Amino acid sequence: MIKIFPFRGIRYNKEKVGDLSLVVTQPYDKIDDELMEVYYKRSKYTFTKIIRARVEPDTPQDNRYTRAREFMYQWLRKGILFRDPVPAIYPYYQEYTLRGVQRVRKGVTLLVNLRETEIKAHERTLEGPKADRLNLMWATGAHTGHIFILYPDPEGRVNAILDRKASSEPPIAEAKDDFDAVHKLWAITEPDAIAEVAEILKPHRLFIADGHHRTETAINYMKAMDLLGWEAVGTETPENCMMTLISMEDPGLEILPTHRFVHSVEGFDKEELLRNLKEYFIIEEVSSCEASMGAARIHELKMKDGFDKGLHVMAVFFKDGSSALLTLKDEQIMHDLLPPDRSPTWRTLDVNVLHALILEKFLGIDAEKLARETNVEYFREADKALKKLETDPRGQAVFLLNPTRVSQVRDVALANERMPQKSTDFFPKLIDGLVFNKIMFSGPARKVNRFFKM
Repeated sequence: MIKIFPFRGIRYNKEKVGDLSLVVTQPYDKIDDELMEVYYKRSKYTFTKIIRARVEPDTPQDNRYTRAREFMYQWLRKGILFRDPVPAIYPYYQEYTLRGVQRVRKGVTLLVNLRETEIKAHERTLEGPKADRLNLMWATGAHTGHIFILYPDPEGRVNAILDRKASSEPPIAEAKDDFDAVHKLWAITEPDAIAEVAEILKPHRLFIADGHHRTETAINYMKAMDLLGWEAVGTETPENCMMTLISMEDPGLEILPTHRFVHSVEGFDKEELLRNLKEYFIIEEVSSCEASMGAARIHELKMKDGFDKGLHVMAVFFKDGSSALLTLKDEQIMHDLLPPDRSPTWRTLDVNVLHALILEKFLGIDAEKLARETNVEYFREADKALKKLETDPRGQAVFLLNPTRVSQVRDVALANERMPQKSTDFFPKLIDGLVFNKIMFSGPARKVNRFFKM
């Protein structure tokens, strides 16, 4: 079952910071050093100072986590940030363009009770990112980033409630991100509407789309607070975690593929690879007539056609400019190749077809090498991967993939399995800084300073 609560979100004061587009950021794991500097130059109030501050050099007393707390404290004290006076759930809409089509993805940001809600995962987590996020939570007592959650709602009942608010009032916050997506936020404070959303969600499970590390961190933080016996005010407690829920059936929900650039494989031989693949794949090379239209575009269209038919199709491009479409002959190949205790969905994921049947079997790139990125780099944009193949002397091949299906995310999570890394790329990301949740601790007083009571 799902148990949700409204909360008094913390938001930027537009009168103090101006255009919110200047202060909001991509999620913490998308902010590299280069993007961090862009954000720092964009505004002195950039949210990256809270979610991923500079390391400059750090000490136990003065580090990126303590500085994040100080930024949050000072901005709350000076009114740069403020807490909404009334608990709300927040309709969060994203307007974006993909492949020339304008879309709207509709979600709702609220608190989810971690004790009573079943939350299913589909990705493995790493200790480093979890330690990083836990350090930030220890320092700030806040859920600063959105956890992107999927839920079933084939009739669109929750979205209908959100639409009532979004169609009748202007948003309380609006910003454009680095990919030209427009993010809009409203607040539903009416108890009847909140109760209606809670009742619709109650009998279901939740599925993590993005935010596996933050979910596990929130659970670990809750358990630590249980041991300490710290109490909190209202619904903003350690056991209630901020999440943004998006229906699996939302027309604006998109998963993008992540393509693989292969390099530095010892003894790589294109002709030998294609001979080996003929046993398992139908191989279709681009004709000279088609080549005039552009091999990448031809493969994209044929891959989409195969995807729509439920086939397992990918394209491979080589250093010499040649390319081919690969269509798996029979799913039974994957059932025979992979462990029998795996679910049928997991064994026939396109990324597993590529990883197990091509990269590992014929190129020697096993799971360990994939994790270390010894011979593979990952690209969202196909053209960037192909440009890398053209210009990087180490490059040997690029494999273009179709996206993972939402139903596959659900089925793998229900089977308590984990997908390979870089299996899903939900676009656009949920931006950080529009609204966040800060726990307001009330005691024991001797252990809680002024900051934690804010």
